[in-house]
Amino acid sequence: MKGRFRSAPLFFLPVCLLLLSVCAPEVFTATETAIVEEVFDGDTLRVRRSSGTDTVRLIGIDAPERSHPTKGKEYYGDEASAYLSSLCLGKTVLLEKGEEETDRYHRLLRYVYLPPPDNRLLNLEMVSAGMARAYTRFSFSRRDEFVTAQTNARKNAKGLWKDDGAAEARWLAAGNGRSVYVYPASGGKHIISHKGWFLGEVHRKDLSREIEWVLAARTELSEAEFSQRALKRGYRPLDGSASLPAASTPAPNAAHPLAEKPVSWEEANRHINELVFVEGTIVRAYRTATVLYLNFHNNWKRYLTLVIHEKDIHLFPANPENHFKGKTVRVHGEIVRNKERLEMTLRNPADIVIIP
Repeated sequence: MKGRFRSAPLFFLPVCLLLLSVCAPEVFTATETAIVEEVFDGDTLRVRRSSGTDTVRLIGIDAPERSHPTKGKEYYGDEASAYLSSLCLGKTVLLEKGEEETDRYHRLLRYVYLPPPDNRLLNLEMVSAGMARAYTRFSFSRRDEFVTAQTNARKNAKGLWKDDGAAEARWLAAGNGRSVYVYPASGGKHIISHKGWFLGEVHRKDLSREIEWVLAARTELSEAEFSQRALKRGYRPLDGSASLPAASTPAPNAAHPLAEKPVSWEEANRHINELVFVEGTIVRAYRTATVLYLNFHNNWKRYLTLVIHEKDIHLFPANPENHFKGKTVRVHGEIVRNKERLEMTLRNPADIVIIP
């Protein structure tokens, strides 16, 4: 009896361990909860934690850009953002730290989970669905898992990998990219052409540098500032004009409530701490829990941003982000520098008027 009693635990031990592993609930180290308030792109969220509102960068993935201030919109940027929004916008999520707390932009670096019983890891879900690439430039704990997910997504032609790259090529050929053309020229030199501008006598060794300059400058700068920089760099208009055309400013309408001649939004940096009128088209609008931002250029870090705080939004038209986006407006207010950004805060709806 003693011998059989002693041997019983050894016999049942593997079975018991198996049952425990099957029956035990999955344990998460992601214990901090947050509510997703906004999806910027397919890899960046704004969340509200108990300590306040923060921007979260999903660890280990790189989604195509949709609203980056200096890169412009990339292929599948809208789709990736929409997919991530469908998974988590307005929902409670769980956050898990990686090896580092924040990145160089002070964004929280996190693995983001949907809570039980779903338990999906959104970082991995985006890669598996072909909505983002595994970001292997830096090490992270789930690197191999993410790379495998990307390989499978590519094999199955999901999302970014549709038609083995032909879908992206068609998107770019349709005019969605920032096209730069390189032509072999006489004397072993090359000509670079981009949207009405050209640079001749380019050595082969300088092609990469010039192409990178054009792509970056076109995205980061306004049309007028790009033209000025291009002329100084040696580029010339293809139409043969030798100098920059004079900027055209619409003549003020005396009957208009904001009839004073406005300054250019591109030159707002020359009027810091001044009360001025500014005119331009709103090309970007996004809203958080506390503020609405309206931008005249996608590079919101460089050019003037109009700011309407939550406490004042009820004074403006319903859904002001949709009301003003794509419209030419004339605004009145003081231009200030806030953390290296130019801003004008609007508190009265009479300070912003849509120009017909």
